[in-house]
Amino acid sequence: MAIAKADTAHDTTVARDKSPAAGDRDLSTATADRFRDELGSVFGKPGQDSTRLAKAETGNRTDAGDRTPERVSDKTFRDCATANGLDTRNTPDGKLEFSLKNNGEKLTIGTVDKTREGFREIDRTLKEMTSLKQLEIENKYGVKFAQPGDPKPRQQVENDTSGKQGKELDVRNPKLRELLGVEAALAKANPSHTTGDGGKPLKFYFLKDQSFSPNAGGAAAFEPNVHGSPAVIVDPGSMDRSPITERDRTDKRTDDHRSIESLMIHELGHHTEEKAFKNPAEKAEFYKGMGWSPIPGSKPEDNQWMINGRDGRGYAPGGINPNSNWQRIDNRGQVTGAVNPDRVERLAPVKPATNYFEGPHEMLAEGLTMLRLGDGHRSHLMQRDNKLYGMIKGLDQKEIDMAHGPGRFMRSYDGRLQARSPEAERALLEREEAARARRPVNR
Repeated sequence: MAIAKADTAHDTTVARDKSPAAGDRDLSTATADRFRDELGSVFGKPGQDSTRLAKAETGNRTDAGDRTPERVSDKTFRDCATANGLDTRNTPDGKLEFSLKNNGEKLTIGTVDKTREGFREIDRTLKEMTSLKQLEIENKYGVKFAQPGDPKPRQQVENDTSGKQGKELDVRNPKLRELLGVEAALAKANPSHTTGDGGKPLKFYFLKDQSFSPNAGGAAAFEPNVHGSPAVIVDPGSMDRSPITERDRTDKRTDDHRSIESLMIHELGHHTEEKAFKNPAEKAEFYKGMGWSPIPGSKPEDNQWMINGRDGRGYAPGGINPNSNWQRIDNRGQVTGAVNPDRVERLAPVKPATNYFEGPHEMLAEGLTMLRLGDGHRSHLMQRDNKLYGMIKGLDQKEIDMAHGPGRFMRSYDGRLQARSPEAERALLEREEAARARRPVNR
């Protein structure tokens, strides 16, 4: 199990991607109309039943013969927008526009009158767009989204080695903005969502009201086998304040990541790790290259790891909470004191891609995240530690070759999967050399 930090945290050439491109913004009105009757109620309540809310908030009812539209309070519209992570704007003609920011651009959901019928219209439009987007993602990438009524995941039981399972956790349908974030992640992390021939598809679980790992302080977790499928489990409300993609951030920083897109890429990175290594020994060898080794007295399969500091001492994460202090480990595997995470980061022989490296699996997933986000994030990974950059780039290419055959595809500097060619390789090399020249690397 791997926990991602809270608030983190394609024009693909793959032949089997037959649906519209992941970057397409517009849903055809004709298509929406065609699916209206069949799909209009698939997603049900977006946080709370907006239709009932509209009824409760309307003004006095008119007589049966009065055709004056029933007004709906501004609060009702605001509550609907908040529940679904939408922006609103009053238009010059007195209507209300609903929109969101996706991939650096404004996506308008609809513009309606401030009436009961207008509320119904925006509610209907949002449900249709959400349903269609989910179908598009499932058809394009072969993944699944859990819905209420599906078999439920069980809550993680902390510090239990007996195999005991916790209580079942209710799931909800994803919101449109969450689906757009997942879509962006799948485009950038392709083919990390694939499970190979005969494997069950990757499944996303959006939890309704209880966390998967209550003590972890995380936003999402990757679990390799939930009801027979690899799964990404998202905690309630964990992404409500996150932008959809990195391009939607207001600070535009590239030394870290804080979007739904990047959080999902991180979790998909754990799936990459599950597929890429044949056995614990092969995984341990990769961890060793990143500066990690088993705590003295443990074996690789025990998953007890420490960083081999440049001062000759070992340092192990103090817990799964990213804010926990680390533990100093002696040559017998005993804890000799607590250490600030910042000091461990300074002593690490291979610099982690970000400040979230609570175990080698998290350091690996963060490296893959920065590489796959591309552009400035990829440059930061390279400038942070050139050795780690080479290791992560190689692991990413290994998965691409596993999925599509050696030498057929590669990842461009901006994170997109593309056909390998001398021109593509030269363009990648030029971008890498330019990034190295801008700032000295740490190694």
